[in-house]
Amino acid sequence: MKITTTTKTAKQRRASQSTAKVKRKSAGRGQRSSSTRSPAPARADTSDTRKPDDQRRTSKKATIEALVRRTEGAAITELMTATGWQEHSVRAALTGLRKAGHVITRERLDDSGTRYRIAKAV
Repeated sequence: MKITTTTKTAKQRRASQSTAKVKRKSAGRGQRSSSTRSPAPARADTSDTRKPDDQRRTSKKATIEALVRRTEGAAITELMTATGWQEHSVRAALTGLRKAGHVITRERLDDSGTRYRIAKAV
């Protein structure tokens, strides 16, 4: 049986190391403790550098919604060219619109394939 003796200073050193670990963990994941936090940088006035509302980029989901809202609707190929997405991604976006509460009708035409429309509210 091996007996180890530790000195009083070694015990104190171990105790201080374990409390330091606890203090570091208490800051939380991805957060800094208040003592290490640097002050927030001052923000410059960005009101003149922002784009006006008419020049803002529209999201691809909003583009799909706008095309499907048209009276003639939109074919899957039109939606693919407008967004640059593949067919399965466009179909997933249409499913997302359905889940958001839009009623999307599908009309199969012989010459131009399937057209998608958002049904008007009753």
